[in-house]
Amino acid sequence: MSALLTKNFKILMAEQVYNLLDLGANAYLPAAKKSYLYAFFGRHLPWNSGTEVEGSPSQTDSAINDYYKRGVLAKQISLENASLVIPRNDWTSNTVYNTYEANTNFYVINSKDQVFKCLSNVSPGTASTVSPELTLSTTSLEEPYVETSDFYKWKYMYTLTSIQKQKFLTDDWMPVSVNKFVRAAAEPGSIDIVTVTNSGNNYTVGTVQNIITIDGDGTGAVLKANVSGGKVQNIVIQNRGNYYTYANLTFTDVSGGIGTLAAAQVSIAPHNGHGYEPTYELGGSTIMFNVEFDEDEGGVLPVDNDFREVVILRNPYLYNTTTLATGQRYSLYTLVKVSPGVGDFNNDEVVYQGTTYASATFTADVISFSETPNLLYLNNVRGTLQTNQAIRGLQTGAIRIVNIVTNPTLDLYSGKILYISDKLPITRDPAQTERIRFILSF
Repeated sequence: MSALLTKNFKILMAEQVYNLLDLGANAYLPAAKKSYLYAFFGRHLPWNSGTEVEGSPSQTDSAINDYYKRGVLAKQISLENASLVIPRNDWTSNTVYNTYEANTNFYVINSKDQVFKCLSNVSPGTASTVSPELTLSTTSLEEPYVETSDFYKWKYMYTLTSIQKQKFLTDDWMPVSVNKFVRAAAEPGSIDIVTVTNSGNNYTVGTVQNIITIDGDGTGAVLKANVSGGKVQNIVIQNRGNYYTYANLTFTDVSGGIGTLAAAQVSIAPHNGHGYEPTYELGGSTIMFNVEFDEDEGGVLPVDNDFREVVILRNPYLYNTTTLATGQRYSLYTLVKVSPGVGDFNNDEVVYQGTTYASATFTADVISFSETPNLLYLNNVRGTLQTNQAIRGLQTGAIRIVNIVTNPTLDLYSGKILYISDKLPITRDPAQTERIRFILSF
């Protein structure tokens, strides 16, 4: 038995993930159906000593637990920060573009951020030399295509907004969008392109000869032939019709004429018409998340250390509860208020409680230490931190008394990790915003 997983299934899967971000829908869903996605970053410790080589993601139970332990801050991924995307394909002169039926190299983005798909390329192997461009003063969105002087015919799909460019346009990817006017003008199963495959001979000369019969299952299409020198030069589409799934053409010369052998091939629009569903027409089976960590995120994010891991998490709980987290941001670190004391803790060092490290009842890694007001940010916590007892730095020998312990606001190990990315160190800065893009292809 043979089987095929179609591109439509892959696109559907990408759409389902995209729809997880619809927080408006969550308001109407039972608890078991709600969905909230978060991105969190972590691992401030180097991958190895010396020159760093990024790690390899792992999904063993032990590795998954470690991602939580090394986490720092989680931020909700909103619908406006996600988009279905397709491989970027800039129009380039002297390039042969395929028609959309080929499903490869058939769409382009021009220098004005307008996206087109190719409906006709004159003949296979003919290069495009003129960029398609939509100019509203000369072109209507309702027109079936834009024809350039190199005789390519292109269907305008949509134009990227400045926000879409900023968030989702990269060297490798471009967002998919819908132009509502193009969608409204889309004609299901229309005949938009007819290519003459044999000009025939001895046909009666005329500019719009009524010599074409359509054998098809749609309605309304009207095709006429331009005949010069006894040959059918091209086809005039006077009415595109609709709801065709097939259309075969027969050429019969005018009464008394002796023309024979003319033939043409029909290209039929998709089920809902060109431009109605750009995601499916262009193959948008990849989703991009764009997450920004803004400076110190309102005072909850230490900014003096780097990170190496980024994770997407679905439906975590609030700390020590079974209540879904629905807010904008949550800490995964333990925040400790300590007293003034001997020495300062260094980022990345190990701290512990106990008479010696070997007999410690508590250990953790230092994400950051702020001498004023003596705040210690910790992750990779093992054991229970006791107040009114000393905490010591293993490398620096710093000693402070623990005054107040604030637990993470997100319940570690809750929810489901969906995506993991290991990176070389990304250095943070108090005046810096990190834009992190996740690419999920189906």
